[in-house]
Amino acid sequence: MMSDDDQEFPLPRRIERRMTRRAFARAGGAGLAIAMSPLGRNAGAAPQNAGPESIALAERYREDLTALLSALVAIRSHTGEPAAEAQQVVVEFLERLPYRIEVSEDVPSRLADHPEFMPPNPPGDGPFVNVVGHPAGDRVAPVGIFAHVDTEVPGDGWRTDPYRMTEVEGRLHGLGTADDKGGVAAMLAAAAAMHESGGALPTVMSLHGKGGGSRGSLPVFERFAGQGVDFEAVLYAHPAETGKGLLDIKHEVKGALDLSLSVSGWRGRPLEIGGPDSAPFHEGGDALRACWSAIEHLRDTVLADHEVNVGVLESGDRVGAVPASARARIRILFRGAVTWRQLFAALRDELDAYIAGLPAGGDDYTASLRQDGLATNFGTVDWDSPASRQLRDAITRIKGTPPRPYTNHYAGDIRFPIRILGAQAFGIGSLAGDFYGPNEWVDEDDLVRLTAVIVETVRSWSARGATSASSS
Repeated sequence: MMSDDDQEFPLPRRIERRMTRRAFARAGGAGLAIAMSPLGRNAGAAPQNAGPESIALAERYREDLTALLSALVAIRSHTGEPAAEAQQVVVEFLERLPYRIEVSEDVPSRLADHPEFMPPNPPGDGPFVNVVGHPAGDRVAPVGIFAHVDTEVPGDGWRTDPYRMTEVEGRLHGLGTADDKGGVAAMLAAAAAMHESGGALPTVMSLHGKGGGSRGSLPVFERFAGQGVDFEAVLYAHPAETGKGLLDIKHEVKGALDLSLSVSGWRGRPLEIGGPDSAPFHEGGDALRACWSAIEHLRDTVLADHEVNVGVLESGDRVGAVPASARARIRILFRGAVTWRQLFAALRDELDAYIAGLPAGGDDYTASLRQDGLATNFGTVDWDSPASRQLRDAITRIKGTPPRPYTNHYAGDIRFPIRILGAQAFGIGSLAGDFYGPNEWVDEDDLVRLTAVIVETVRSWSARGATSASSS
């Protein structure tokens, strides 16, 4: 319950669930005219035999949770856009809680030389609006929670309005419901629930996370490092893209480096006028053969301990003629302390030496290598660490099924708190589907369960302490 010290921070009031984009426009913008009543009151009653008290608490906030999600979905905040209006909804919610609010406008290029920087996709320098809520007073949990407010760009095939949250048989459809405005809403509802119940409050962050995290997660966690912020553990309220919700926990992200390798060879002198394929094949420099042999050489040397996937291989322009150029697109998945920049530099040096040593017999082969897509580093937390066990116990109590580790993801934003702050970080989220495409949805009941898991986990980490464990 609220203490006398909390009176200056009244509870957030209910956000009307079914506000349309047109209503938002008439009201004058982001959240300024949202119809409200006291949050958490008149919400659905907790079901009998609900289990932990955190489930009952989260259930009280069901209507407020979905109303908040509806308000966020109604505002466009595509990846690569500033998202100022959507973030205003977050700010107005936090203003009614005991939080000191930090709003920043971040420019990715300022961190272009950072070892954790990945060029954002689509390109753009913003500035991008990020929001951090710092707990006020002495109710500070050593815990951070973050989610991302930016969404995919809606394509064709939507059966509902992507900017209006629509419920269909318990599923909430709308742009960002799964990825990741549902996570933002659950994080904020959990903070309100913890305030009402008198518990310690986590730091909450609504960031730009799509396209590699360099628009939001990197600048915010880098600032935390400079300020000496010491989170014992961090939750990323974002579902595993497996679609299995709370059953999968992301505690590891693979390092990933996407490359384009281009190799140029040559053709011999044609014997027939206007007939390039009349040039003797053996007199040409076969760029396709050189390209593939270079890949095999790199696999045997620099990449001997890493996974190499060649997804695209293109060469030549006509049958019978030596392919004078070739291009391959390669994805490297790696573990360990090496950064993608270090790996890239080693690959370029080895490639240059290998190409220079190829027998010419005519012109010289040339080759170039460029970063082209993902460029992220490896990060992991021990699955059996105390913080992991406490999180898993919370999910098991609330979901009824023990969660499993999911380690096949890459470019996940949990790498930032792990690598920059040395904090244990985990990605969890609700049952959801149709990621990256039309008809995106999140399960409403599971979104309530996610809220309960956040409450339960923050309480557990705060009470017993998420004691240090290995991370890299």
